[in-house]
Amino acid sequence: MPKVSRSLAAAVDPATVWELAVSLPRVPEWNTMHEGFTGEVPDALTEGSTYRQRAKLMGMPAEISWRVTAAEAPGRLELAGDGPMGVKTFQRWSITPSGDGTQVTLEMEFTGPSLVGPMAMMVEKQAGTATQTSLARFGQLLA
Repeated sequence: MPKVSRSLAAAVDPATVWELAVSLPRVPEWNTMHEGFTGEVPDALTEGSTYRQRAKLMGMPAEISWRVTAAEAPGRLELAGDGPMGVKTFQRWSITPSGDGTQVTLEMEFTGPSLVGPMAMMVEKQAGTATQTSLARFGQLLA
C-alpha cells in the first residue's frame, strides 16, 4: 500500500494554516496534482463535506470523490477518496503548534487492486514528489 508523509514548519499560528488547508477555492494555488473540480465545491471543508476533484498523478488523469471524515480545527483534517479502478485514497493533515509557529504534516495512503508490486512503488514515489512540491507551495502561501 503506497504511503506518503511530508512535513513543513510554518512561521504562522495553527489557525492560519487551518484556514488555508480547508479552503477549497485556494487548492489550485498550491496542489500540483489538482486539475480542477467537478460539480459543486464547498467554500470550506467541514466534517461530512463532499466534493469531486480531477487530479493527475504519473501523467494519468483521475476523478476522485472526496468526503471529509474528520475536521477538528485547527489540528486535524482527514479525507477519504474514491477514485477509478477501485483505488481508494486517504489524506490526513496534522497541524500542531511548534515553538513560535506550526508543524504541518500531510499524509496520503492509497489502496486498490491495481496498486501492487512495481505500480505501488511508482505511485508512492510520484505521490511523494508531488506532495513535497505541493506542501512547499502551501508553505509559501503562508509566508
